[in-house]
Amino acid sequence: MYEDNNPKLENEILEGIIMKVNFLSYVNLDKTEKEDKNNKNTNFNVLTTDDNKIYLPAFTDLEELSKWGIPSNMDTITLNFDNYVEIILENENIEGLVINPFGDSYILSREWLKELKAMKEERLKVNEVRLEVNSKILLEEPKHYPTMMMEAIKECCDNLGNINKAWLLEMLTEKDKSWLLILDFEGDRNYIFSKISQAARNYLGNMYLDMLPYEDDFAKNAVVNHKTFYNKKI
Repeated sequence: MYEDNNPKLENEILEGIIMKVNFLSYVNLDKTEKEDKNNKNTNFNVLTTDDNKIYLPAFTDLEELSKWGIPSNMDTITLNFDNYVEIILENENIEGLVINPFGDSYILSREWLKELKAMKEERLKVNEVRLEVNSKILLEEPKHYPTMMMEAIKECCDNLGNINKAWLLEMLTEKDKSWLLILDFEGDRNYIFSKISQAARNYLGNMYLDMLPYEDDFAKNAVVNHKTFYNKKI
């Protein structure tokens, strides 16, 4: 990013930080804390700048972590974006997150973390179709199937283990165009839709993904004469 500073590349890096990457950090744990798997009072090591601002450090790999030195009384812990945000926002003394502070560092301020957290929550919201009365809708087989997205959804369905069938259609309303995913499943709808949304997010491009349970009357009528693209393995 420093060699080729452009918005697209920075967005890709932020995407990785927020949605995908796990980071390394040092923590202080005494013998009792190490044995207590339910202990939540972890003592994280922080960095203080010359103007006395405190940041929580995160490292992309062991090489970057080793630049801080490896004290014998410290342990290594793996955390993701959500973990760091929770720690920082609960501690008013911490100004933000600094990634690879002893290398090509990247700082995310406290306010920026709040914004990114809100953006992530909005992005992962479950999209369920809410149709206005007398709205005009056209449903059809996709002219060009989003194969990569469908493979990601299939893999997610296999991992969940409680999806029986899935259909994918193109839905055109008076306002916009989107993918309509209809799922025949067992279990908690919000959890399942959230997991599917996470699996599909990187392949949506400019399209939205709307979801409906098969038990919905509209969904049942929508899939008549349409083939499933996923069937649970027996």
